Amino acid sequence: MSDVKPISTAVLGLGRAGYNIHVHALRGRADYKIVAVADPNAERCKEVANEFGSKTFADLGSMLAGCDAELIVIATASKDHAAHSIQALEAGRHVVVEKPFATSLKEADALIAARDKAGKILTVHQSRRWAADYAFIRQMLHDPRLGEVFFIKNGAYGFAQRNDWQTLVKYGGGSLNNTAVHFLDGCYLLLESEVKSVWGDLQQILSAGDAEDHCKVIMRGKNGRVIDVEITSACTVPQPSWILYGSRGSLVVQGDKAKLKYAKAIPELSEPEDAPIVKARTYGVQGAVPAMEMIEEELEAKASPGPSYYDCLYATLRQGAALKVKPEECRAVLDLMLKARKGTKFRG
Repeated sequence: MSDVKPISTAVLGLGRAGYNIHVHALRGRADYKIVAVADPNAERCKEVANEFGSKTFADLGSMLAGCDAELIVIATASKDHAAHSIQALEAGRHVVVEKPFATSLKEADALIAARDKAGKILTVHQSRRWAADYAFIRQMLHDPRLGEVFFIKNGAYGFAQRNDWQTLVKYGGGSLNNTAVHFLDGCYLLLESEVKSVWGDLQQILSAGDAEDHCKVIMRGKNGRVIDVEITSACTVPQPSWILYGSRGSLVVQGDKAKLKYAKAIPELSEPEDAPIVKARTYGVQGAVPAMEMIEEELEAKASPGPSYYDCLYATLRQGAALKVKPEECRAVLDLMLKARKGTKFRG
């Protein structure tokens, strides 16, 4: 591929996200080249340098001064994302930042302003948009077998403890910042509307620290659609990962299988009897209501999400394609998260 001009890339932070996600994603690609890494842990830097021949640095400032990478990947602690991203933008670099890209709307606005001033690309690693199950739901959202979808539930469930830095509020820890943000990002796009209202419930059940390990966020769109997002480390019984209710049918996803049940046709109803009397004095369906024939199908709950995150970013940086994850969308998701925290003791 002699026509490929690699994007010189530097990675800040070589922990779980920096190394296991970003370095792994860029490994073996001809269109990206890891030219530098920075981490206070010298052994982690050496590991990457031995594989890629990258320059190594202890911090972002020295890396920006010592390498000419076009793209900086920010994979540090949540509380540092905005400051590190602004620093890289001000140095004239494009930026990929891990979620959450900011911890306040003030930070988010400062980030977007820094992007505009620098004239560079700023994008967020919202990888859930590239999940096979999410691609399937996007595909099913307007499937005529469901009719008009008015309710969606999406969740991730488990029963586990943790005691790492992501259980501490001072580092931006908690399940809302670190897990739910992915689900909220995807579900915000599924809302297909401006947000009318948001309600949240955050609790700490099993984990150490002072951050939440259980969260539920319910958003209502101005179009009437309601989406319920639940992320918990305190559920012992497997739950569906997706539930969709539509005007004609419903969809339930559990594991990699989906059950779809829908009415073959919705019959026309006559006007209701304008009399508060039930002739048969029994419960259940009353009046001349025709029976509906129901159809059940089992589907594979996955679809191709298309080109990968870094494929799409390459197309943006080299070919002028539209940016797939826009900071303005992530600001809207951050606003959801901040509103979900209101009325709870977990203010972030």
